[in-house]
Amino acid sequence: MRTIDILSPVSLGVSEARPVTAAPAVLAGKQLGLRVDRAWRSFQWFAEEIASHARERCGVRGVTFFDPETRIGSPDTERDKIRRFAEGVDVAVVGLGT
Repeated sequence: MRTIDILSPVSLGVSEARPVTAAPAVLAGKQLGLRVDRAWRSFQWFAEEIASHARERCGVRGVTFFDPETRIGSPDTERDKIRRFAEGVDVAVVGLGT
């Protein structure tokens, strides 16, 4: 007999509330994080433009792209992906708020 694992698409919610930090006055020397997603292909072009601008005009130390991929893992696995991304950058763009 085989077992089928059914994953819930429902978020378990935030485990810890934290205030949003202030934006840095300058980006020079910072590691910039850009969240991209294959579901929104045009955002990939936008992210490439942001990365280019940040490197050439803002003097960022580097750019890290984060693609959450299929997001079908356990909540802990998905949270770990985001945590590793957040810990590796100083500032991030994760969407447009449109």
